[in-house]
Amino acid sequence: MTLELDLNAPEFHANPFETYRRFREADPVHWSERYHSWFLFRHDEVNSALRHPAISEKRLETFRRLTPPDRAAAVAPAFATLERWILFQSGPEHRQRRQLFGHGFTESAIGKLTPVLEKVASELLGNLRTRASFDAASEFAIPFPVTVIGDMFGVLPEDRLRVEHWSDDIAYFLTSIPIPADACDRIGPTLADLNSTMEKVVAARRASPRGEFLDELIHAEENGQVLETADPFANFSLLLLAGNETTRNLIGNGIHLLLKHPESLNALRQDSSLWENAVDEILRYRSPIQIISRLVVEEVNLGGKTQRPGQQLFCVLGAANHDPEVFPDPEEFDIRRSNAGDH
Repeated sequence: MTLELDLNAPEFHANPFETYRRFREADPVHWSERYHSWFLFRHDEVNSALRHPAISEKRLETFRRLTPPDRAAAVAPAFATLERWILFQSGPEHRQRRQLFGHGFTESAIGKLTPVLEKVASELLGNLRTRASFDAASEFAIPFPVTVIGDMFGVLPEDRLRVEHWSDDIAYFLTSIPIPADACDRIGPTLADLNSTMEKVVAARRASPRGEFLDELIHAEENGQVLETADPFANFSLLLLAGNETTRNLIGNGIHLLLKHPESLNALRQDSSLWENAVDEILRYRSPIQIISRLVVEEVNLGGKTQRPGQQLFCVLGAANHDPEVFPDPEEFDIRRSNAGDH
């Protein structure tokens, strides 16, 4: 029986893990005619693909191919912004940007954020303590990263709702296979609005720095290279997605799993040293990002099949993290799992 992958099928959205299991067992390195792409379902091949020099992170061509032809011109300006994301760069260009942005993520710079994290969490939870019930997603998991990231980048409190909308539009565009027409229509205005807002913020900070996270990025210098004004705009949108979308998914998934497994929640209350491994197990059991893309740049062989230059490749993290060859009893949520960090 030939398996056909349909990422938009109702049964896939209801329970993707059953689809993952079937492909992992029967066709773990799957060529999809529907998507004209490779899909990897086993931990071994996914792990290899994410590290193989013949498979590149510079994969915007993947998203261009997923764009409806009648929207290609409309999204061209958006791709110009996305091309400056560290996420879509490789080689010397990636290393240079990473070194520069590393100034904003030093131990000292991150340490300055601790009071902000504690203050935001305390304020959000303080408003909920006296309530009989509340929506953990909309009232904590979503506003927490939005507020923190907005503060990191100097976005005014009255503009924080726009941060959430920006993040939603960016995630919708980059996580849909294929990309819907309405996602294409929204991404251009979203990035333009984001860049316009950040241009004003950066100009104000250049004139009057405060010694905060954004100032570290703006004034970063490495080997004579200084961040261009455009870079904070482009990579703010990246941090919005990477920091906001993944964090709120992690928090939401974590709350859901711990409420479903009260014995794990009680264990964490009694022994806080279990938290680090518990977070890894949450990331493994319900990966915040289920699928990520790559581009084959040189011929390579994964799973006994040949992938050729120019072909798209999708690493199915959600399937790899439930591979029984790596994680015994993968459907069991176990905060003491010895190799949870191998997600």
